[in-house]
Amino acid sequence: MAFADFQAKQKQNKQKTIIREYFTKRHGQLLCLSDDPTILSLLRATVKEMALPAAELVVFVPDPSRLLKAITDSFAAGKRPALFIESVMSGSGETSFMVRQFKESFPDLRIFAMTTSSEKARIMLLYESGADNFILKPISSIDLIDKMAITLREPSVIRQLLDKARKFVVRNVGSEAIKITQGVLKVKPDSASGYVVLGDALRVSGSRDKAQIAYERACKYSQDYLEPLQKLVDLAKEDGKTDMQLEYLKRLDELSPMNAQRKVEMAELQMEMGNMDEAKKLFDGAVNRAYKNAMQQVALMSEKIAMSLQEKDPAQAEKYLRKCLELKGKDLTADDLTTFNQLGICLRKQGRWLDAIVEYKRALQIAPNSSELFYNIAMAHAEGKEYENANRFMLKALALNSSLPRTSPVVAYNMAQVLSFGYSKDKARQAAEISLELDPDYEPAKKLLAQLKAAESGAAS
Repeated sequence: MAFADFQAKQKQNKQKTIIREYFTKRHGQLLCLSDDPTILSLLRATVKEMALPAAELVVFVPDPSRLLKAITDSFAAGKRPALFIESVMSGSGETSFMVRQFKESFPDLRIFAMTTSSEKARIMLLYESGADNFILKPISSIDLIDKMAITLREPSVIRQLLDKARKFVVRNVGSEAIKITQGVLKVKPDSASGYVVLGDALRVSGSRDKAQIAYERACKYSQDYLEPLQKLVDLAKEDGKTDMQLEYLKRLDELSPMNAQRKVEMAELQMEMGNMDEAKKLFDGAVNRAYKNAMQQVALMSEKIAMSLQEKDPAQAEKYLRKCLELKGKDLTADDLTTFNQLGICLRKQGRWLDAIVEYKRALQIAPNSSELFYNIAMAHAEGKEYENANRFMLKALALNSSLPRTSPVVAYNMAQVLSFGYSKDKARQAAEISLELDPDYEPAKKLLAQLKAAESGAAS
């Protein structure tokens, strides 16, 4: 085993220990609000891998209306729950509102926001609302374990001290909180969270100018950290410093531009200052953002309906997927590849493999280096018995992502089968071997590998 592989293995073992102790020593429990069976299966498989009772420790919540009760029941039973919540509105305001409400009601709740969007603005909105971490789907088991270990680990000594200081702040005992945070900052002088708590302590002690300086230092040490900027907004508002309040809101809006309500707040301040043209622009921006959020919600609902129809009525599923893409209009990004891929699958289920290729190539204009798209184009050509083209596109997919066969035993087998049609028998054999490495009992891969080996033996003789 190479040293790098050894280090990776050691790191993963350490992460698994952290997660295991979260369940066994701290009475952890995972709540999962999602209609994606893959993520639920992955969470349960992760828990089972540690020889722990997945049925008890991973609780599926079927819809948002039952989530509050699930969280309340978990805390009432002495558990320390972590919530995996699907970004059901594609990062729009409603999901963010849910995250904010649960975080404010249950400060000890750890929240993982799950999304298919890698757009920074959406992720920042989720963080701003109180998410502790985010899951970009699809996610591998290794990456999931990494994110869980980071978020669910036992609080460090510094974090425990800052939590203690926060309790003093809540009780308006600023002097004690200042002592604790100053001690923390001696040890870790670049702690953004330390400066936030120091600012809170100074604020309740009446040292508002010093509190402002502390919050500004927090911003300096973590430029993407939204909390100190919001603290500065609140401080300026309390002091009646409208111009400073607006300045801090602008900085927040640059970091997290999808918050429509903040644009309204900025517009009201501009109006108060007599800047009616600026206010109008901001009001228009707020309405446009709210409209986009609503369209994203409708688009996501269309996509969910399509997923339900895909197996039994692919023609109807196609209609809803096209509606989803139509609603997004010019706002299509690489995050919409899943929709294009699903549309292609629906078309192929109807025998319309040429139409599927048209949609896949349309998606290539958005993401020209997507190995998944080239894989799907290859599969469509194979279904049309255009084996030379199938082989060519599959080789392109493999060149873009050499780890693609490791996605699943089925993907590896499909790649092996397509590659076996051309002059890539060695690559076909490697893909078939990977398929069996992932699932030693996968019969189609066994048969294909035997055929490839027999062909090699025949050629050699």
